[in-house]
Parts: sequence; structure tokens; C-alpha cells
Amino acid sequence: SLGQLVAGVAHEINTPLGSINSNNGILAKCIGKISKELEDSDILDIFNEAISTNTEAIRRINELVKSLKNFARLDEAEYQETDIHEGIKSTLLLINHEIKDRVEVIEQFGRLPPVKCYPNALNQVFMNVLINACQSIEGSGKITIKTEARGEKVMITISDTGKGIPKANLPRIFDPGFTTKGVGVGSGLGLSICYKIMEQHKGSITAESEEGKGTTFKITLPVN
Repeated sequence: SLGQLVAGVAHEINTPLGSINSNNGILAKCIGKISKELEDSDILDIFNEAISTNTEAIRRINELVKSLKNFARLDEAEYQETDIHEGIKSTLLLINHEIKDRVEVIEQFGRLPPVKCYPNALNQVFMNVLINACQSIEGSGKITIKTEARGEKVMITISDTGKGIPKANLPRIFDPGFTTKGVGVGSGLGLSICYKIMEQHKGSITAESEEGKGTTFKITLPVN
């Protein structure tokens, strides 16, 4: 998860940084002309456009860094009340390199009470399930995230339109070391870790799948 996280953040940061670098070159050329062409309105237009683009690029970098902090929650490793939707949104932004221009994410968020949990651990569950969903989709597809409160519990349902899991493999997906991704692609520990995290929270994680149609993971947490 950490490797995928770092790769995704690096990928996303490269784009706005390239924009800033390019615009700095434009600004340097313009500055050289300002003394001679103070009344040239085109120069001012170039400045304004470049500065606007820089501002948006910097905003994107700040948003990514904020999401990284929200995802890791390194300063919030204790058991505490947490906004589930904030964790899901931060995770989605961090895996945008897997989603962008390929997967449509549909958010069906209900009204949820704050949930007592370990935020950094729960975000690892969201990332594992969402990464698996993205990787199961060949070409384009959809991921639907639904949240709802059910009495003293909260349920997060993540469904994808991917290739699905063979019926024979479904009972084994939470076993340590089991993977269907092939040699060199994943350790087979992701869903096993998710299962342990949910046990730690006195919750549950289950999966339903139909080969060729997609997979649905249901994550259930007690409110208190």
C-alpha cells in the first residue's frame, strides 16, 4: 500500500510541477521585455495567464499534500471519532492515477454519525479495496461507493464493474498470501490485512462477486 501510495502521489505532483516550471520560463522571457514594452498589453495578458495557471497548480499540490496527511493520519493513530467520508475522499484523491480518464466513481453517501476507529488503519482498508476494484476493471468501468447508517452500525459498500472473482477463489480471498494477480503483482496480503483491521474494529468485511460482471465489498463498523 505504501509503495502504491508514494507512486500515485509522485505521479500527480509531476503534472502541476511541470506547469510551474514551464510558466517560470515564460515569466523569465517576459521580464526581459518589460523594460522595452511596458505598454504592450499582450505581455500583461501573458503574465496574468501564467500567474493564474501557477496559482491553480500550487492549489493542486497543496490539496494532494493535505490528502496525503489525511490518509496517513500519522498524528491520529489513536482510537477516536472519525468522519468516514473524509477518509474515503482522501483515499480517492490519492489513487487518482488509477482512476483518471478510465473509471467513473459514483458516490452515494448517506448521513453518517462519527465512527470510533483507528483512522489510518481504516483508510488502508479503503485503499486496498479501491485499488483492487480499479485493477479489476479492464479498460473503462464504474466504481460505486455507498454509505449508510443501520442502527448502531455503519456500512460502506464498494462495487465495481470489473472482471469479477471466480467462484472457486471467493472463499480464499482473505487468506494470507492468496492472490489472483500473478507473480510479481502484489503479495496477496492486502485483503488479509483488511480482514485483520476490521476484526480489530469489531466490524466485518465480506465480498460478493460474479465473474465477468463485477465485485462488491461490504465493510461494516460499529458506531461506538
